[in-house]
Amino acid sequence: MYLFWKIRYLDTQDKQFKDRVLWLDTNSLNDETKVAIELIHELNDHRHQRKMLQYRHFFKDEKDEGRDLKEYFKDNNCMGSVFVYDYFEDEDGNELSNKRMAEILTGNPNAIMLPQGTRQHDIDYILADKQPIQIDKVSLTQNQLEVLGYFSRDLRELLASAFYKNGPATLSREGGKLPEVKTSVTDEEIRSFVTIFRRLYMKKEPANFLKATTVFVDAVKSHPISNWVKGATDVYEAGLAQKPIFVPCIQQKDYPFARKRIIDVFIYTQYAHQPNEKRYRQYQECLTAAANIKSLLLWLFLAELWHCTLDILNGGKIIVSFYDNYCRCHKISTDVLTSIAHNNPGIGILEKKETRQARLFQEKIKQLAEMLWENSGSPEGGVGLFIEQAQTQLKQTLNWED
Repeated sequence: MYLFWKIRYLDTQDKQFKDRVLWLDTNSLNDETKVAIELIHELNDHRHQRKMLQYRHFFKDEKDEGRDLKEYFKDNNCMGSVFVYDYFEDEDGNELSNKRMAEILTGNPNAIMLPQGTRQHDIDYILADKQPIQIDKVSLTQNQLEVLGYFSRDLRELLASAFYKNGPATLSREGGKLPEVKTSVTDEEIRSFVTIFRRLYMKKEPANFLKATTVFVDAVKSHPISNWVKGATDVYEAGLAQKPIFVPCIQQKDYPFARKRIIDVFIYTQYAHQPNEKRYRQYQECLTAAANIKSLLLWLFLAELWHCTLDILNGGKIIVSFYDNYCRCHKISTDVLTSIAHNNPGIGILEKKETRQARLFQEKIKQLAEMLWENSGSPEGGVGLFIEQAQTQLKQTLNWED
């Protein structure tokens, strides 16, 4: 496999950002290194991207090789690219932090550089004088404890869910066919996730994200983290009012509905409720805007559900950490009802009916095949010679249908 890596670097001499293109033929490496690098590439997961940096020295600069990159694309079918988010180098290939780049560009040792997408509440928190929260001086009411307790319980369930761990869905189309949605999680797992998500999302829920934020901000309002969580919550609310994700490969269209609308119509028509006339009409309006492509509308819902969850997690993780520390500090044992799975570790460990049936059937086929083999004088070739015969006989005896 040939891997190409385009790296952005800052030349410390002229203070200009430039590009260098590196390449690596993994077949030139020892087996262990080759397999490790190809695994990182094939995982294609942002959580593992920086692991590639330990193999940075194996990649060669195309300019030093005297061969046009087009030749590699022409001569090789197995090609791939490497990307490490927010990674920069100097002209000698040494990694540069945002702080170091700011110093180089400005000549000011106190300068800082913030990544793209940094918002005002992020900047305010970075520049603030951050002291530890004096939790021993914070006092919460019983109602406030319950809000944070149930919020923490449900957020932990979200983090443990298959949908959160694996991501939403892919959308693809071949030729003139309709787009197709594919997920790595089952419909049942999506439904389970929506059940938990709506507790944090719906305004009528007693311990939703907005109510938990209000409790937290009020409890630590003198600390900079309070303003940061409030800012993260504002981003969450503003995001719900924005238009859904743009899908240029499917249709060039600015959807006439907000992210909140598509989340609501799926919750109220497909998951938590049977549709009433209003929600059914809203669903049809969204479907019409999506050119009546149901797979596209489903993909939009799953994508927005995922991004909305990430916005909740940004501030939510801070709230959960505060709640846990508060309970430890004040030696509090709350009356929050824990999740069913937490109290019942035996849930889900028994064999499903179909699995047990298939296992027992195969065991009996093997048992019968052994009998047929022995009755035939144990010929060379072993029991495997009689597996098909045993399966046919057992099905006929039981009048079994596949």
